Amino acid sequence: MDYICKRCDARYDDSYEGWRCGCGGSLWLDWEVKFSREDIRENDFTLWRYDKAYPVKKEELVSTFGEGMTPLTEETWDDYKIYIKNDALMPTGSFKDRGVVMMINHLALKGIKVITEDSSGNAGASVAEYATKAGMDCSIFAPEGTSEGKVAQVISSKAKLNLIAGPRENTARAAQTSIDGFYASHNWNPYFIEGVKSMAYEIWEQMGFSAPDNIICPIGNGSIGLGLAQGFNELLANGEVDKLPRIFGVQSENRNSVYREFHGIKDEFEPKPTIAEGIALLSSSKSKELVEAIRATKGEMVQVTEEDIIKALKAICKKGYYIEPTSATAFAGASHLIRDKKISPKDKTVVIVSGNGLKASEKILKYINI
Repeated sequence: MDYICKRCDARYDDSYEGWRCGCGGSLWLDWEVKFSREDIRENDFTLWRYDKAYPVKKEELVSTFGEGMTPLTEETWDDYKIYIKNDALMPTGSFKDRGVVMMINHLALKGIKVITEDSSGNAGASVAEYATKAGMDCSIFAPEGTSEGKVAQVISSKAKLNLIAGPRENTARAAQTSIDGFYASHNWNPYFIEGVKSMAYEIWEQMGFSAPDNIICPIGNGSIGLGLAQGFNELLANGEVDKLPRIFGVQSENRNSVYREFHGIKDEFEPKPTIAEGIALLSSSKSKELVEAIRATKGEMVQVTEEDIIKALKAICKKGYYIEPTSATAFAGASHLIRDKKISPKDKTVVIVSGNGLKASEKILKYINI
């Protein structure tokens, strides 16, 4: 299966061992998905029920924990009815399992035994556990200050953990200059988005084989937004939905590079720390593609304050959803969209929970007591 760079149109075959295009852009799989509801594996209640739409098939798996088909539940938020897609209940506690299971199994099928990954926490925990099950040696680079729950997940596997001082970008640079084996970066590997798109297929089926009007999600590097856009575009191309949902991405105003690019803001910006550690990136490796994807759905990028995130975290926890602060960013964004009347109470709106609060309990306890 060939790779393509959407920035310069360069092509590479599957033997290519680089982790990005020569122009510096990210790589994508170049293939056409043919899928209909008749292709669903009826007795499989994991994300692999849609494996005809994936580049890796269920029969090929060497590492799986039965991931996928997380709940889609009705809830009330700011007097609006919404639906919560709860990926806090994935095997390692975050949506990252969707992309990681696709990436790790592809690498295992290629015979790769040693990998390096950098992460703010959730992806590192996921890669460590899936790699362990695949029999791979794994080195994880993560920022100092990463939530203890995520660090514990890495340490509890046989992965080697390297904690790096400074901002998230220091962690990526450290991993890229110290690669042991293959650089299995969830932010760069093209198979990762192919796994994350399973979220779109699940939402489609859970909503009665239809697309919602709106989906609101936290944005860091952008894999949720890109995965949702790719999945629903495939369903649209195959005649399984009659529209694309509007995708609304949400960032903290302290780390808002995608928001700024979307809105054409070119002023100098001094980034600040954010409690949403899972999206605390200075920039996205797929920012151009992400902005284009969101615009194509007629969605928008939204920014929220740290105070907004804490307020949303307290409110959603009181409804029984124990989520990490990064996920609360999406609910803060929902409040902004409701306030500004950019979504309607008649709309079917899905809010994505990206990670479990159990990974960040020491920080959540601090924030809810503010």
